[in-house]
Amino acid sequence: MADQNKSSPKVCRDFMENRCSRGTSCKFLHDPDVCYHYWKKGNCKFGEKCRKKHLGGGKPRHHDKPRVKNTENFNPSHEAPTMRVLTEYGKAKCELEISTRDVLLVPDLFVDRPNLYDELLAEMNECGVEDDKLWKLWHGDTHYIADDKAGWVNKCPSFRYVIDKLRDYFGMDIKAKRFNWYRDMSEWKPYHFDAAGVKPEKAKTQNFTVGVSVGATRDIAFEEVGSKKVVSFPLPSGMTYCFTRDLNTLWRHGVPQLPPEKQEAKGRISIIAWGWVDQAEI
Repeated sequence: MADQNKSSPKVCRDFMENRCSRGTSCKFLHDPDVCYHYWKKGNCKFGEKCRKKHLGGGKPRHHDKPRVKNTENFNPSHEAPTMRVLTEYGKAKCELEISTRDVLLVPDLFVDRPNLYDELLAEMNECGVEDDKLWKLWHGDTHYIADDKAGWVNKCPSFRYVIDKLRDYFGMDIKAKRFNWYRDMSEWKPYHFDAAGVKPEKAKTQNFTVGVSVGATRDIAFEEVGSKKVVSFPLPSGMTYCFTRDLNTLWRHGVPQLPPEKQEAKGRISIIAWGWVDQAEI
């Protein structure tokens, strides 16, 4: 029997399920000769040889609204994600298999130094370098960094402790590092690529960015290059965050500016290291 969907009335869903209580007052078709399998699933193993009528083909409802599908595609996808987020806790060394599109979050790497923000600031204040030589505005004058040429590094053991721990934990060949200071929550950092994302010579030795955030909780945010969609993660004090090679070309990253009503007088330090960590292609 040929399909009759185009010219046939709508079949009563409740009648097909043996539960229509409206009887002859029902506006929809009650017909025991309608093929239940075709009505419910849209196909019948007997095809045109079926002795019953092929109507419906998809369990129509008692209203004209289109049926909403919660699944659009049943085909498996092997396309690589543009971002994969990993977390790790309680390890002396990183045991994760790191791939090229990963963001890593390690909350407890500096749990033994709960006052690290105060320690770092105290050491910087006592390093013997005048403020106008120690600190310089950075990235569009949005926050401060410590000038690497000012001779403070050897007088800041807490900074060296952080760098050494990152090197040991990730097995990282560190090529460059930076001390960022956000004096209060009005300071921020615009979206950007790290140097390895735009300079081929840097990309040869730097495929890994790692940061340690201490002090006030702020978000690290990633803006996808094409869509401009943003994914962000709050960084409580002591959080270590990292991202890998492809993240630095598929996404820009930054510290979003907070609205005025949320700009408290709380500071944050972000220590960043760039270098090389072996990564698997994803």
